[in-house]
Amino acid sequence: MEVDGVENWNSGNGNAADAAKFANLKAFVNAAREFEATHSENAINLMTRYLGLIASSCDLSIFSPGRSEVCAFFSSLWRVMSDGRGPHWAGVAVLARAALEPSARHALTHTYKFMPILARLLCNVISNDKKVKLLSVMQDISYGIKISWQESYLSGLMKQLTDWILQPMTEPQHRTIGHKSLTVLVNVCYANLPAIYALMRTVDTKEFVVHLINLKDGGYGGVEVCRLLLCLSGATRGAAATRQADVHSYLCCTMRTFRNAIIDRDATQLLHAYTFINDLCSDPNLRNYVLTYPNFNGPLQDAIKDTEGVCVTAADDTAEPETAVSCLQNILKFLTVLVSLELYSVRAQHGALAALCMKASRLCLPNALELFAAIVTQYRDEGRLPPSLLAVINEGLPALLVPPALEPGKVGLQWLVVVGALCECCETQQSVLKEVTPDSFEDTLYSVLHHTSQSGTIGVESGQHAVVVACRTALVLAPLDQRWEAALCRLLAHHQVRKLLCAGLSSNNTQRRKQVLQLVKHHYFPVDQMNQVFGEGATSLSCMSEGVSCVSGGVSGGVSVGVSREEGEAAWAQRLSPAQEHAIDALVDKLNDALRNDKMCDVATSSVMELYGYKMSCLEQRLHSHTVALQGATEHMASLQHALALLQATNSSQQDVLYTTQMQNEKHKKSIEDLHKQLEDAETTLRGFRAKLAAERLDKEHVKDNIKKECKAEIAKMEAEMRRREKEAEERLQQADVEYKALQKKLEQQCHKNSELANVLSKFEERVRQRERRLEDAAAAETALRKDLEHRDTVIKQLEKSVVEREARLCQVTAQLEEMRRVQEMVAKLMAKTAHTNNAPS
Repeated sequence: MEVDGVENWNSGNGNAADAAKFANLKAFVNAAREFEATHSENAINLMTRYLGLIASSCDLSIFSPGRSEVCAFFSSLWRVMSDGRGPHWAGVAVLARAALEPSARHALTHTYKFMPILARLLCNVISNDKKVKLLSVMQDISYGIKISWQESYLSGLMKQLTDWILQPMTEPQHRTIGHKSLTVLVNVCYANLPAIYALMRTVDTKEFVVHLINLKDGGYGGVEVCRLLLCLSGATRGAAATRQADVHSYLCCTMRTFRNAIIDRDATQLLHAYTFINDLCSDPNLRNYVLTYPNFNGPLQDAIKDTEGVCVTAADDTAEPETAVSCLQNILKFLTVLVSLELYSVRAQHGALAALCMKASRLCLPNALELFAAIVTQYRDEGRLPPSLLAVINEGLPALLVPPALEPGKVGLQWLVVVGALCECCETQQSVLKEVTPDSFEDTLYSVLHHTSQSGTIGVESGQHAVVVACRTALVLAPLDQRWEAALCRLLAHHQVRKLLCAGLSSNNTQRRKQVLQLVKHHYFPVDQMNQVFGEGATSLSCMSEGVSCVSGGVSGGVSVGVSREEGEAAWAQRLSPAQEHAIDALVDKLNDALRNDKMCDVATSSVMELYGYKMSCLEQRLHSHTVALQGATEHMASLQHALALLQATNSSQQDVLYTTQMQNEKHKKSIEDLHKQLEDAETTLRGFRAKLAAERLDKEHVKDNIKKECKAEIAKMEAEMRRREKEAEERLQQADVEYKALQKKLEQQCHKNSELANVLSKFEERVRQRERRLEDAAAAETALRKDLEHRDTVIKQLEKSVVEREARLCQVTAQLEEMRRVQEMVAKLMAKTAHTNNAPS
């Protein structure tokens, strides 16, 4: 079946922005069709190019599975990656990017079933980097996978994963591969007995459990090991055989891992810790054991302090902000699960947790709001918040009650839940009425509904939850304020709100049905809207039953084809050659005779072994044929699911088009009625205007005659006046001519004087120029004299300096002469003394 063979891309609904947004997806689908038809190198290059562009896209909403373009893209990618010649690793990069979007990750796991394809790519031949990338994608899309039979890829996948888990951790990369392999193994085995049985056939269970316990005590992945041990014990001894001591041991390991992961900022370990404790709390058999665990309070108090440090680090971290925010998200999810247990011992930490929500709301608002709502909801039955908690809440409540402006469709659901939880307590109702307006509340709700309408199955559940919370909040606030009463009527009159209420009323979720029924039976719920809700619920149920019957008919036809194919291959596998059949018949007869005559010891062992050999070959052939048939049936079922997803997306878009068309028709019909009414009013007004215009026309004709007579009299007066003024003008003109001639003479005289003054002025200018030249010469001479004086001053200074130096030299020489004179005198005295001594008589 050609899943993406629908040529209608619903371009009539979209705009130019949507066309550009999904352009690469459409181009890849076209390239995939060319590849399936030709298997050319050009098609492979085109697919690789478009996959690279898609994987590098910053907008994750292109992977939301609520549109036919996205369904066709994933279906084409599944078929291309199933082909051995397709661009596998480019597809892996796209899957890694798409797995970041929650609804797309859910569709990859449950609708498009990429796990068998990725399992075939997983082998020892690829490099370690590719192993890490592939295992990272597999651990994302294997979370929550449902396996109801022994699928053909399980045995090979289990063998490969367990080999990497059991390998020695000689390098950090081997440790990473083993850790991720353990995560994938846990995801595949959790709540899937066929996968657990495949694991138990692959490894020695006792040795593997011993290895897991060693990993739990001193190695990596303590929480994953706990999950896998829980799965194995549930498969071997049953879920009821899990003891309280084992659960407490798992919780001790989980809390220790949670604290260490907060300190190490390990987002992966935090996610595993949240997943495990959520699984324990969701299991009705194990939840009571969790509630009896006594050591939550101490580790929780330490974790809150460490989380405050994470908030500070995440706000200041510029290197890897995404990692810090991811850690904080997983921490808040874990704390939300603990708070949802409603343990009395944890209530002492509610104030610190509320303060943590205020700090974390700047970084990851949805999870902070979810934790805050879980805290406040616990006091719904009491109707009053503790004073310590109320003081913390009042301090940061205005900031939390501001409607989310950034991506309101993603954050709006948690914000609506918080507003609904605050409305349950009388202390915070007035704050909600003061801070939240009905218009902003409705805008946030409609943003959530618009976002969830394009998110597949998860979006439907989120949309129903948002509608239920919004209606319950409006019902609580409607008696307190008339604005909220009008908002309630507008909400219930909205078509999409009524449709989601009907879907919740007819869904399989018992809790959701109870919530909708509680809304409907509320005394403030409008009676006319109640009839519409139940009426639309019956219509949607009938349409749903027809769709299910059609789908079940198609699926049953596909299964019958697969079963007939399986029976044909099994019949072919059981056929043997005539000689082998005769030999087997003879051997069976011989064995029966020996058995009747108690002569089994006389039968040759080789004959029995030959019989078992034939039997084993038949079983192996049958097993191979069953495996091939199972793989074919699995692929056929996956293609049917792809087709169903595309049909659902197309149906949803067509319903939106139909709803939009109906709304436009009603709007246009109302506009036409208004225009008809305006036209009738305009005709009545026009008739009145015509009568009034005729009367005014007669009056204007009388007025015109009177005006004509008055105009003629005025014209005669004006002509007489003009003649008089003409005579006066002629007299003035003659007088002006005389004055002009006199002025002409004065002007000639003045021109003569001006020429003389010009000559004098030219002489003065010549004198001024001469004086300026003399001044310039004097200035040049003065400059030369100044330079000469400066030169002479310099010479004088040099001469004075030389005189000083010579005087100093003269003083020095004089001092030397004086010194020499003293020496000479001393020498003379010495010589005289010596002579006197020599002349004395001896």
